[in-house]
Amino acid sequence: MKRRIPKPAEPGQAAAPRDKMTLNAQLGMLLWVLLWLGYNTSFDYAVSPKFETSPSYFIHGIRAFFPMLATWISIFIAFARGNQVFRWITGPMGLMLMYALVGLVASASYSPSPSVALYFGANYLAIVMVLLAVISVDDPMSDLRHILNLTWNIGFIFTLSLLGAIPFLGSAALTETDTNPVGVRAYGGGTEILGMPGTRNTGFARYAAISALVALPRFMKKGNIFVRIIWGVIFLASLAGLIMANGRTETLAFIAGVAVILGMEKTRRTVNLLVAAGASIVLGLRGFFNAFYMYITRTGVIDPTMTGRTHTWDEAVRYFWDSPWVGFGFQADRYYLGGEHMHNAFLHAYFQAGLLGGTAIVIGVIIVWILIAKYFFFKPPEDRSLIPPEIPAVFMFITISSITESTFAYFSAAWLLSAPIVPYVMALHNHVRKISMKAAWERAARIRQARRESRFLDPRPQLPRPEGV
Repeated sequence: MKRRIPKPAEPGQAAAPRDKMTLNAQLGMLLWVLLWLGYNTSFDYAVSPKFETSPSYFIHGIRAFFPMLATWISIFIAFARGNQVFRWITGPMGLMLMYALVGLVASASYSPSPSVALYFGANYLAIVMVLLAVISVDDPMSDLRHILNLTWNIGFIFTLSLLGAIPFLGSAALTETDTNPVGVRAYGGGTEILGMPGTRNTGFARYAAISALVALPRFMKKGNIFVRIIWGVIFLASLAGLIMANGRTETLAFIAGVAVILGMEKTRRTVNLLVAAGASIVLGLRGFFNAFYMYITRTGVIDPTMTGRTHTWDEAVRYFWDSPWVGFGFQADRYYLGGEHMHNAFLHAYFQAGLLGGTAIVIGVIIVWILIAKYFFFKPPEDRSLIPPEIPAVFMFITISSITESTFAYFSAAWLLSAPIVPYVMALHNHVRKISMKAAWERAARIRQARRESRFLDPRPQLPRPEGV
């Protein structure tokens, strides 16, 4: 019996069911797992005297080089798909690549510790190269969705694992506080876990918030009741984790992400607005907003220094003019700012890669937002499955978080959880353009056919069919 080969879907139509995912998707997911395996480690483990005697040092030392392995594999793939790669580096992906390369040049030229800076710069480059390798095919949207689902499933695992570990870690993971409605703050002390630096409350909040934003629209979607119950449980567990973590920026960014999800429901937008207004009035009468103000400020007083961040930003601006064009390389804030972390993605990008690299990645983020606004809100494609609400919601979360966290500026969990959104939006843009070209070509063909049938022959030669449609 012959194996039935599904007919490829026309541009603008939902893809036909496949027996299995493409080889490109499988390879991309494998490379993305390698990136995650290289997270929260460094080559310090590999050069430590304990590398040969401590199992934890050995494992962390080995996995520190997994992102570089992913980079080399991606480079070979990119060479094999040279023409396709060139098509994609003319947009945000190319701007991300420029940021990484400029940062690497600055790392070798200006960093007090070039080896450390180049290592973390190479890890950042790995994210860009893997995404370029995956997107460089004719129709990468389905493959990129697989990678997005994979990385968000990893986020679910981290969220639920950290939440489930709290009873076992006890006081090591909890700090008592009067401003949190549950009376404690989770992971406020950065407990070490399995020989690695443990997550802090903001890291836990980040995993929990993104997991909740991904779970919410899937719970709201009509379908199998048991599947919806599972997503509802994941959403509530993630929301509980976010509340316990008391990550202030993450909480505000999460609220903005929820607003994006509700705003995308055009048929229920008015109902959602009325329900939200009614809920706000009821919550206000119950004293919710006073409690929320204490939760966000923790002290009842707004801190204009943002827990000292503004001082760090002032120092960064002062140093910036010593190397304004290419910056000081990756991890530069650790060396030039007295060991402080920048805690602002935009300033961090400029500090590491100067005006050349920093401006490149900021423009890339702006372009992605323009395309998200166009296709997810103002001119959505007919196939609504191409624009899942969690994509703009998570990108909104990352963008707002960038004000007080470095998110997209370095090799971080936040960027691993959201970076595939960039090529997906670009692939969506290319997909919709193909639909428009096909429609224009068919419209012109119908006009010429009508002229022939009415005996008014068109002396001009027939227009060639656009490539790709």
